[in-house]
Amino acid sequence: MKQIFMLQGTGNNERGWAKLVSAFGRVVLVQQGLVHHAEIWENGSRLYNGPERDSRKLSRLDDMVFSAVTIILSVKRCFRFSEGRAIDLIIATNYGMGLAALLLRKIGKARRVVCFLTDCMPINGSFAIRTYRRITRWLAGIAARHADEVWTVSPRIPTAGVNPRNFVLPIWIDDNRMPVGCREEIGYIGVPSPDHALDILFDICRRRNFRPNIIGDSSYLQSIRHLAPPGTVFHGLMNDPEKINEILSRCFCGYAVYRTTGPQSYSYYGIPSKTFYYFASNTPVVTTNTAHFTQNIEKFRIGRVVEPKPEEIENAMLQLREEFPVFYDAINHFREGWNTGVEKFHRERFETLLERCSGVSKDT
Repeated sequence: MKQIFMLQGTGNNERGWAKLVSAFGRVVLVQQGLVHHAEIWENGSRLYNGPERDSRKLSRLDDMVFSAVTIILSVKRCFRFSEGRAIDLIIATNYGMGLAALLLRKIGKARRVVCFLTDCMPINGSFAIRTYRRITRWLAGIAARHADEVWTVSPRIPTAGVNPRNFVLPIWIDDNRMPVGCREEIGYIGVPSPDHALDILFDICRRRNFRPNIIGDSSYLQSIRHLAPPGTVFHGLMNDPEKINEILSRCFCGYAVYRTTGPQSYSYYGIPSKTFYYFASNTPVVTTNTAHFTQNIEKFRIGRVVEPKPEEIENAMLQLREEFPVFYDAINHFREGWNTGVEKFHRERFETLLERCSGVSKDT
């Protein structure tokens, strides 16, 4: 059985993705970021589910040393979970885990590497921020250039172009098979910042008597916590999809508003990953025209795309509540067609990548 390692962050439905990929081999998912976690999958079944560890303090240090901590831990965990075997394929997110994967390939521990690009930080801000982002973009370019393939979440990420073997990866959408049920609440998932307009959410929920569920944490959230209406549930950092589904199954609306929507925003180049958790629970989203994926939301009627203005946001939320069964059915229809494309992408890419690995194995 082929051995596939996925060195990932937390946010792009990594656990559902690992289950999908396990059709092609034994998958070890290692999540590193604000939360550290590992699990093992074979043929759609999870064989190991490790603990979740809050790693925010380590994440801040990692940023200061340009992901040196991530590189060291990635290499260490690959040796730990590979059980002495060579790794046929590593799918590694962004430059830190990508460089670790390339190092493992260099020393013969891994055969093939896919560099998975999830974002691109625009070169703006103070001199220190601009310098930092230029360095990280350069490092991402190194990882992408030397990988066997590059997968991106958006065609807008320019770094992918350094490697001619680059592809846009459609993210798998889970189906938690939640009934329409009684949906009276609102859900938000993320690392709150001023750009996420939670102050607007809190004001609307206060006036409309909606209960917001906030999944995530940040110092900014703590600074505006007093604005939240009574009854707001602060769930903190959470990475378990089953717990997230339990919360979202009560929500008629997922909140993914961004104040900044143009090329000057990092969200412009990435993907609103929180929406995939919403759709997994058949929860439609209210969002802004930020990422490339957003064009699907109005096209397939799986949510509402609005300007980041309180009145437009509120009217969209009211529509989602009033017409929830219609949006619920639309998400089911969209998921079916979308996931067919996801499965096709993976069959084609793994057939090519793992075929190359077989060639290497025969030569050695």
